[in-house]
Amino acid sequence: MKLSSQFTVPAEPEQVFTLFLDADVMRDSIPGCTELVRVNDETYRGRLQNVIAHVRFNAGFTARIVSIDTPRQVDALLQGEDRKLGSSIKIDARLSVRPDPAGSLVGYQMEMALWGKIGRLGEAIVRRRSVEMERQFVERFGAACAADAVSHAAGAPGGAEAIAAGAVTAEATAADAAMANVVAADTVTADGATADGATADTAGTTHATTAATGAAHVPGGRTGRPTRQPGRGWWRRLRGRGDDRGSRPRGSKPRSGWWQRLLGRGDDRGSR
Repeated sequence: MKLSSQFTVPAEPEQVFTLFLDADVMRDSIPGCTELVRVNDETYRGRLQNVIAHVRFNAGFTARIVSIDTPRQVDALLQGEDRKLGSSIKIDARLSVRPDPAGSLVGYQMEMALWGKIGRLGEAIVRRRSVEMERQFVERFGAACAADAVSHAAGAPGGAEAIAAGAVTAEATAADAAMANVVAADTVTADGATADGATADTAGTTHATTAATGAAHVPGGRTGRPTRQPGRGWWRRLRGRGDDRGSRPRGSKPRSGWWQRLLGRGDDRGSR
């Protein structure tokens, strides 16, 4: 399967060609490339992870520079294998750079061969996924070229040095933010301690006032819950209604409640 395309980047050809050979820049630009190290002037070693039609491809690969014409063209051969999946890949690639009014015109031509399970997916599926990867590569590599062009214009380090400088700056910024958070936390803690002390004093005063007030209302000056005065329960009222039979006038009819007759029978048994 053959693939080819071209795109423009906002950087001079010499800068673009240098970034082609930068392992850190290419690792961050190639979609799915998790590892990429430069073994020597002609050999790179890395790992490519990608998903094609729900099939996960995880292959270690080796890229070797076949020919180079600085700063115009470089030919490379990439070979990789996913032993777990039983698939392998081989890519013959050519990258070229030409001057352009917008900066540089980058072109690539690739002849790709796939074997095993990943090769049985079909050319249409692999080509569709390749177009998506190309779009991501153009965006990432274009951003790297633009950043490198800005750094060169300002006299700052570019490529991997610019990435390292950005990491150091990010670490310094994080350290400053952490120190600011510590100072803010100490201030809040001090204010909170003062507020807690004031709250504790107020709570103590309120408790003492409540205790004194309770002591003034409880008989005998004792603190605690006031003694509940005994009330007349329903059985006391019931007995009262039964006990007033002796106060009725002679000849008057007793009340017709059965409970009154029951109480009357119980009360006069001791007098018989």
